[in-house]
Amino acid sequence: MRTDTAFRWTSWLLAATCLTAASLARANDGLICQDPSTPEGAAQVGATQALFRDCPRLDDVDFTTGRADGRKYYAGLYFTKVKDRSLYEQVEDGVVMQRGGVLATAKMNSYPGRFPLLSGNRPFYVEAQVAISSNHRDNFPAVWLLPIEHNLRMEDVYEGDPKSFERWFELDIDEGGFGPGGHHTAISWTGIHPNYQKIQNPNPTSKVPLDRTQPNVFGVSYSPDDLTVRWWLNGQQVLEASHPYVPEIARRQNFYLIVSAQSHKNLSHYQMKLMGVRAFVGEARAGGGTR
Repeated sequence: MRTDTAFRWTSWLLAATCLTAASLARANDGLICQDPSTPEGAAQVGATQALFRDCPRLDDVDFTTGRADGRKYYAGLYFTKVKDRSLYEQVEDGVVMQRGGVLATAKMNSYPGRFPLLSGNRPFYVEAQVAISSNHRDNFPAVWLLPIEHNLRMEDVYEGDPKSFERWFELDIDEGGFGPGGHHTAISWTGIHPNYQKIQNPNPTSKVPLDRTQPNVFGVSYSPDDLTVRWWLNGQQVLEASHPYVPEIARRQNFYLIVSAQSHKNLSHYQMKLMGVRAFVGEARAGGGTR
């Protein structure tokens, strides 16, 4: 683990001990994983049933290969090798990962874990609370959703489509390094590997500067009724997109959450802290599909 240029989260913890007990209590009140209320973005689409709410712990992360073992988080994706445990550290209010780290709620080979999947047949809202150690433009922190059907078994190939023709919906709740503010994309993917094509919503990047070193809550709501997604930043709606960027196939897919500390050109080193996750769902719609 590099420590020469990395921001010292441990120093932040030492400074935090100097705060009064009342100040610490107020800080804890700001953690979404300790907030039982329903966010406005969830209520707006009728996703009022709490699906999961969690304060991440390093002990809940699986660093092994093979089938899922029922952990909450996995240190890899279906197209990557499992990440080394040395990239991760437990802190008082979350799990910190170095650049290159990833936490996902489905395992690399796309087996679901302890958190239920988000069915595209139901309205849902999901959010993650994160902070990073610097605002360097090379940093590429990401909070996003993928369908579990998009995997090495190619379960996103549907009856009536050409052989090996995949269709899936990627929903990027937020990505860093694209502009001064948040970057939010709905992407409809189609094609036969490796010649995929995509369409995504225009103007996804906010020009309003965002300090990513502070805890920010990035959320997204989804409605299968009109295939509309709405992005939320710290409780405020910031963007909206619908069909064709939100494809009809989304109603037949089931999504999991990914938080990753990527880099655009590997010019900087940083750390990303995951402080909490929450998800809410509504009633299933007729005519959709669930896993």
